[in-house]
Formats: sequence, structure tokens, C-alpha cells
Amino acid sequence: MNQLSDVAYWAEAWKNDPHSPIKKMKKAGLASPHSAGFIKWAEAFDANSFTAEATKRTERILKWVEQYTGSLNGRTILDVGAASGVFSVPMAKAGAIVTALEPTNILREKLVRNAPNHSVDVSIIGQSFEELAVDQLPRYDLVFASMCPAMIDWDAVQKAIALSSKHVYISLMAGPKKNSLVEELLNELKIEAPIQRTSDMMYVLQLLYLTGYSYQSLIEQHEKTMLMKRDDVLQQLHAWFLDYDVTLTDQQQRLAADLVKKKYNDDIPVITGGRFGKVLITKEQTSFPN
Repeated sequence: MNQLSDVAYWAEAWKNDPHSPIKKMKKAGLASPHSAGFIKWAEAFDANSFTAEATKRTERILKWVEQYTGSLNGRTILDVGAASGVFSVPMAKAGAIVTALEPTNILREKLVRNAPNHSVDVSIIGQSFEELAVDQLPRYDLVFASMCPAMIDWDAVQKAIALSSKHVYISLMAGPKKNSLVEELLNELKIEAPIQRTSDMMYVLQLLYLTGYSYQSLIEQHEKTMLMKRDDVLQQLHAWFLDYDVTLTDQQQRLAADLVKKKYNDDIPVITGGRFGKVLITKEQTSFPN
């Protein structure tokens, strides 16, 4: 069999690919609630979850989902990695019966506060997706996982599909992350970053095609400008360089920090973005001839 049409080959390739965005995030320690800076990230994430800009983005995503699922009103939804409710709350507002899966205490506490503040009810499970047994839960009309670090390989995607009776929504990086400050520093340090040719969404789409699932997908390019404090930027530099598959030496780290301190005052504009993919999977499968 041609390995390019072999499901096992692609599943193994994804599992072992050290360059996939989620694995790089885990390598940088950003996926762990015990990592330095997680509390600060969680606070910032929650503070930006229900702004006018965030609400517009959420509405756009849910409207895209409803094009293929119909109205969310009355639908049972499992929100995997619900965080502080950026999607759980608006889905409940739309009339869905939402179960939010969120393992971290700080984000779960914020969700407990945010739901009544927005006059909705959300059932909350304080457990990780990885630890969750499929037979613990009923089947949901929609399993929803937006930029969720639990969607790390094909086994995780299959688990999400198993928990659904109708549809699964997954969004992941569909290309390398972009960061204006890192690219500026790479140029100053005369470092050439490796060309990145893989993405988590690439693996998902290939495996869904080979296993015969029906799905709708969309790849978009997005970017945003953040005004960040210099100390926060310096704390993030190591992880940002890992996004480019670059590990700085101690000397290079010092040089990068010195360059930032010399060029910028306390507030630094940083443009981040990249290609983002979303896919809506339908549980029906089409059998392909061998």
C-alpha cells in the first residue's frame, strides 16, 4: 500500500511530529497549568473573552457551524477545553444545552462566575479530556474543541468523534505561527529559522479524508496587534522562538533581551497571527473501495 493513503502512517506521523504547533506549545510549557505565567495568561484570556472584538469572532465561528448543523437551540454540546466560557456561554445563550469540560482550577472558577453573569446555565466537568473515559458521558449532538491542546493526535480526534452522535468541530493551527517581534529579532541575530511544512490541521484533514468522513473545512489567515509590557515580552521570548523551531543559546537569549531593551520602552506592539483551520465533521462515513 502507498504510505500516503495509509491511515496508520499518517496517524503515527502526527503523533511523532515534534514540529506540530501543539507539541511545540507543550514543549514551551504553555499547556501546563503549573507553568510559569499560566495564571497571567489565564487572566488575560478571560479578560479578552467577552470584548466586542472577541464576541464578533465567536459569533462568526458559531454562525459558520450553524450553516451545517442547523440552529444550536436545543442541541446538546460538549465544549472540550472550555476555558472561561468563551464559547460555552454564547452557545448556552443560543439555547444549547452545554457541558463544559475544563480541567484547570483558575479557568473553571472563571467559567463558574461568567455563566451566571451572562444569565445562562452551563454544566461543568473539572476533568481533562485525556483522562475522560468515553463511557463516562452520553453522546452529544456536537463535540466542540476550539484551539484545544488536548487535540494532539488522531487518537484524540477519534475520541471526540466517539463522544458525538452528529457533529464534531475542531479548530487548530493550519500553518506556522507568525510574530513580528521574533522575525525582527531573527533578522538582528542573523538566525535563519527552519521552513515549517507541517501543521495539526494538515494531519486532521488527511486522516478524515482517508477514513471516509464527511466534513466541511475552512482555512483562514488572521493577525492581531497586542500592546505588551516589556517584562511580559521578555518572559515570552523563549516560547515565541520555539514557535519558529529556534532554540536560542544563553548568549543569544541575552542578546535578544538587550535588543528589546534598547529599542523599546515599557509598551511594545507585537503583531501575532498565522493560518488557522476549522473543520466540522459529520458522523456519517463514506466507504471507499480498496
